[in-house]
Amino acid sequence: MTNTITYDTSGSAVFTEDFSLDLYAGTQVDDTEWLKGNDATANYPGSLSGFTASNTGGKATAGLKLVCGRMTTVAVNDETITLSGGATKIISAITGDTSTAASSLMVKSVTDGVLTFTVTGTQVANVPLWLIVA
Repeated sequence: MTNTITYDTSGSAVFTEDFSLDLYAGTQVDDTEWLKGNDATANYPGSLSGFTASNTGGKATAGLKLVCGRMTTVAVNDETITLSGGATKIISAITGDTSTAASSLMVKSVTDGVLTFTVTGTQVANVPLWLIVA
């Protein structure tokens, strides 16, 4: 499957995706789109109402993805990464390695498709970033 996620930053930082994995372990707990099924107005023989217990061709939610990448250029305080395309929501974000502690790159907030960083030291490039996205 071709990855169609786009990563836009608010400043000079660049996020480079190294790989992403589809996580097919179900849908998010609070997502009920799969229950809505198909078109209830379909005309079946005998004028039966449309069968709505299936999500084939309906509004099934795409599965989660695990994304591994790097901040290939330095980020500044309050810089953001916004997702679009194949994913628009960030469920979780983890950043860190031995250089991260020295540069003090931290996740400040995750709000839907926007990830905001706090930078309190001299930032370094190639800090890893792991995301779970939908």
